[in-house]
Amino acid sequence: MKFFFIILFMAFTAAPVYAQSPPVPVSKEQALDSVQHSLEQEKRRQDALKGQLAGIKSELEATRSSLVSLAEEIQQNEESLGFLEKKIEALTLEEQTLTQKLEQDYSSIADLILALERMRRIPPEALIVRPGAPLQTAQSAMLLHSILPAVDKRATQLSADLRRLADIGDTLAKDKAEALAKQKALEEKRASMQALIDKREKLYSNTQKDYAQHKKTVEQLSREAQTLMDLLARLEQEDQRRSAGPEAQRVAQIYGSGVPEAGAARLPVAGYITEAFGFLNSIGAASQGLTIESRPGSLVVAPMGGVVRFAGTFKNYGNMVIIEHKDGYHSLIGGLDRISTGEDSRVKPGEPIGQLPVSSSRGRNPALYYELRHKGQPVNPAERFPDLKS
Repeated sequence: MKFFFIILFMAFTAAPVYAQSPPVPVSKEQALDSVQHSLEQEKRRQDALKGQLAGIKSELEATRSSLVSLAEEIQQNEESLGFLEKKIEALTLEEQTLTQKLEQDYSSIADLILALERMRRIPPEALIVRPGAPLQTAQSAMLLHSILPAVDKRATQLSADLRRLADIGDTLAKDKAEALAKQKALEEKRASMQALIDKREKLYSNTQKDYAQHKKTVEQLSREAQTLMDLLARLEQEDQRRSAGPEAQRVAQIYGSGVPEAGAARLPVAGYITEAFGFLNSIGAASQGLTIESRPGSLVVAPMGGVVRFAGTFKNYGNMVIIEHKDGYHSLIGGLDRISTGEDSRVKPGEPIGQLPVSSSRGRNPALYYELRHKGQPVNPAERFPDLKS
């Protein structure tokens, strides 16, 4: 009986069990309000994303435009500095030649001038009464008559050489001071340009989620490709694959779709063409591009607007950049020491893409190699560069 009351007590003191409440009915108006609220949130998110992309695009465009302007100033400075350096080199050589010539003239003409000075001091009467046949006296007079104009001419030339040597010294001092100032200004502009390049590359890498992976893919393609034609074909296949991927739409929103306009063509570096298209080298092979000699460390820019398809090392081209242009054209720029652009970058004509080495193994100024190809085949760059036409 006691056990029964314990059980009964436990049953009454246990927590009560409530039946589950039925769901609260939602009206159509409330459901529509909820959907509308979600749509508005999504719209705000999309607007914010578009604003962010527009801001990135605007910042990137401003950075690239600043780079083009600064690169143009740097190349003009490099060209002017290159001219000054060649002028200084020529003047220095002329100064050395004149100095050697004057040193030789000093020894050869000094004795003659001394002898003539002594003869000038001898009175004419002494010449008449001096021992010797009249014929010898006449011969001496004739000899002096022929020598004096030559000596006078040599003395005049010597005086002109001395004046020229002094002018060269003044010009050299002025040109060296100007070259030093230009070099300092050039270094300052290069530092500003590097800051802009770093900013541009950061914007590119931050807006492309597969940036690093794509770079690795392109490096793999360059190792597998056997020829330049093969590399171009593989790059085109990779571009088609990526254009169908999820990143394509996002990239297009920022950089635009397709290949940008080529714009006004320009040579990628300031310098002198040492080998033209079709030039026969020492083994009789015709050049498929241009070899341009330039100052050590010269800035290299995009010759035309386009999309960078390759930036790295390939075969005997060394460090090379391949830019795709409209209408099936490609620019191949080789011989770079440093590359300052990456795959998929949109470049304007004149936008920095790299730099030449600061020295050359040939003992001369470094040289850049440039090829223009149309549908994979080398063509004369004069087709797109009016300044190269004869």
